[in-house]
Amino acid sequence: MLMDLFFNQLPCNWRKKRIHFHDFMLNVHSRLQRHKGLADPLEVVAVEISDDSILLCLDEFMVTDVADALILNRLFSHLFSNGVILVATSNRAPDNLYEGGLQRDLFLPFIASLKERCAVHEIGSSVDYRKMTSGEQGFYLVGLELSGILKAKFQQLIGQHEARPQEVEVVMGRKLKVPLGANGCAYFPFEELCDRPLGAADYFGLFSKFHTLALDGVPIFGIHNRTAAYRFVTLVDVMYENRARLMCTAEGNPYELFERIVTISDAEQLAPRTSSRSRKKDDLDLCVDNELGFAKDRTISRLTEMNSKEYLQQHAAMLAEEQRKLEEVSASSTKS
Repeated sequence: MLMDLFFNQLPCNWRKKRIHFHDFMLNVHSRLQRHKGLADPLEVVAVEISDDSILLCLDEFMVTDVADALILNRLFSHLFSNGVILVATSNRAPDNLYEGGLQRDLFLPFIASLKERCAVHEIGSSVDYRKMTSGEQGFYLVGLELSGILKAKFQQLIGQHEARPQEVEVVMGRKLKVPLGANGCAYFPFEELCDRPLGAADYFGLFSKFHTLALDGVPIFGIHNRTAAYRFVTLVDVMYENRARLMCTAEGNPYELFERIVTISDAEQLAPRTSSRSRKKDDLDLCVDNELGFAKDRTISRLTEMNSKEYLQQHAAMLAEEQRKLEEVSASSTKS
């Protein structure tokens, strides 16, 4: 909300850009591929970015990828030298970025540069306003046995269109296979979208073509499926950024999905178990992960909002507006 207020108040003729951090880094890596072989491709990429935008607004600044971590310091050194001003939102303070990540010592200079160049403001609130929507049942179905109902809802949305396997192009010529898709709606079993080596690029590609996702079988997350939890968090971020609609079956409500994901601090505060049996069970189920532990609240909040009456009404209005524009274009073509 604050980023909206800030960015939208700026004059339209300013060289400004607002972009999700995931999308920004995908764009950086894509540019680096084009300039492979140059002495310092990062410098060239930084020049291209600064020529386009002198004010760079990044949403959800969260570093989890070692490839991103290793280039951020050099990239932003060039950007800052070119006069770029950074405004970013994050659920992590600069000192906590990429905490516990591989080769983090190489990332620390970027944290120092960030703190030197940017004023850090902590914005805390005990109220999550995204949870204050007037929720209704929506499309979030608790119970893995409800796959049949999910498929029926999916069929209702696609209407007379025939659902069939499709492919979506993502960055660098890769393609994402969609098990079933029709009328802007895609259907995936959870494991095909979050248990495979996919990332933000694949999800952005998916929602450039589809506005609705039917996701079957979202599990409760723990140590055994931590990687899938990371992908699910990224998937929800990309869906929310694209204002996409989610239909799913899940093993629990949004809070229950992440109940076993805790930060190190949370884990230290857990009461010790009195029996070896219960302690063993907790050790098997509990996932102590700071990045996921901090990200889960945002994901729970977004899942709640995405199932609210207000969000679904906005989504319907967005589709209606897109349809109106298509009809205008079609009518204009017919006249000409």
